[in-house]
Amino acid sequence: MSLVRKTTHGLFWVSFSTALLKIINFIITVILARLLEPEHFGLIAVGLIVINFFDLFRDMGIGAALIYKKDDMDKATNTAFFLFPVAAAIFYIVSYLSSPFISDFFNEPQVESIIKVLSLTFVIWSFASVPSALLDKNLEFKKKIIPQTLPKIGYGIIAISLALNGFGVWSIVIGYIVLQTLMVLTTWPLVGWRPSYQFDRKTAYELVDYGKQIVGANVIVFFISIIDVTFIGRILGVDDLGFYSIAMGIAGLLSTQVSGIMKSVMFPIYSTIQNDKKNLKKAYINTIKYVSIISIPASFGLYILASDFVKVLYSSKWLPAVAALQVLCFYGLNRSLLGTTENLYLAAGKPGVRTKLNLLQLVLMGALMYPLTMRYGIVGTSIAAMVPSLLIVFLTFREAGKIIDESFMYIARPLLPAIAGSFIMMFAIWGWQDISAAFSPILRLAVSVVLGAAVYVGYLWWARRELFYEIRELIGRK
Repeated sequence: MSLVRKTTHGLFWVSFSTALLKIINFIITVILARLLEPEHFGLIAVGLIVINFFDLFRDMGIGAALIYKKDDMDKATNTAFFLFPVAAAIFYIVSYLSSPFISDFFNEPQVESIIKVLSLTFVIWSFASVPSALLDKNLEFKKKIIPQTLPKIGYGIIAISLALNGFGVWSIVIGYIVLQTLMVLTTWPLVGWRPSYQFDRKTAYELVDYGKQIVGANVIVFFISIIDVTFIGRILGVDDLGFYSIAMGIAGLLSTQVSGIMKSVMFPIYSTIQNDKKNLKKAYINTIKYVSIISIPASFGLYILASDFVKVLYSSKWLPAVAALQVLCFYGLNRSLLGTTENLYLAAGKPGVRTKLNLLQLVLMGALMYPLTMRYGIVGTSIAAMVPSLLIVFLTFREAGKIIDESFMYIARPLLPAIAGSFIMMFAIWGWQDISAAFSPILRLAVSVVLGAAVYVGYLWWARRELFYEIRELIGRK
């Protein structure tokens, strides 16, 4: 199978599985949001601060190193298989011991036991890290649908059942344990590789040496992802944190997932063509183009429809999240655009660029977070997250231009059709909302979505019809 065909197949199956997964997750979250209280989501958000931190280290960048590696794969996979559980056990112990201090910091006693239980996920998932990386390396994305969707369904069944029986926050905690266990059990049958006792110190050093650069960048990304949660949890309390967590989840519902699809597929592809600058440039520009035609209208549309969206799907008790959601729509868009370039750095052997840009973003967020949160609450927090990310988008495109030998405008130009179409779409929806103020929120939301999509697609068909032909050709290519 040609590389183009592998790419097309990869994008299709990752898109399909991601869409299916997001639909399942969205339904579960909406049901839990109606059954549980904002406080419960706030407690989970605090507990996941520690879990997500050690989550960065449990892979140690070795998964990416296995994908990047070209020779001695048998030795590398067996060595990695023994590295993962040892590291996971260490992370579990440290997380367990740190839980009382995290609980005291946020003044939430329940957080201690939540962290102790969630820490078990480190050890559980460590046994599936190698087979999961091998599926990615071999572009076998179709096979990953089962270990991605079935565990999520299991999580939903358990979490919702427990929530209906009054388990509160523990319905989500126990659901997470079930989720990780099912992911391990459903991943192993999909790979033909089985471990053997073959641990090589030199190979271990090579894997960790490559992975440490990725981990270093991911640590900074982690702090970027928790600085807002930390400030809200510490200053405003778990109720506001619950509202913010829901807003952040909705904001990235579609836009960041599109870039996530591209990231899953394009890193193995970029690694394959890393020495072919012409094809590397073409693949990168196409990635930006296809991500933007979905992410930009999704973010603009959600900005307009935020109030009706929350009211209809989550209920009126979540309306305090709307203002923050409207700001975070554009933070999600920025994250989506940034996600198109991260794997380009890795494939070009320049992970340090990503680290420097992430560090700058963290510093800027840290400078803005406290004063804006104190003055404007969770809306101020959202602004402090969004503004630095916009600056980093500009710097990221400039740095990407150095890799593919093109200007900033050459990289940014593919965004223009989506931006123009999104503004036209917004004006159409605003017009409809003006004449439908007396209608029910459900009808107003449904018509707005259909109208916005029709106007946007219609504009692209009129202004950039060749995009549709490109996509049709890509899908039909053998």
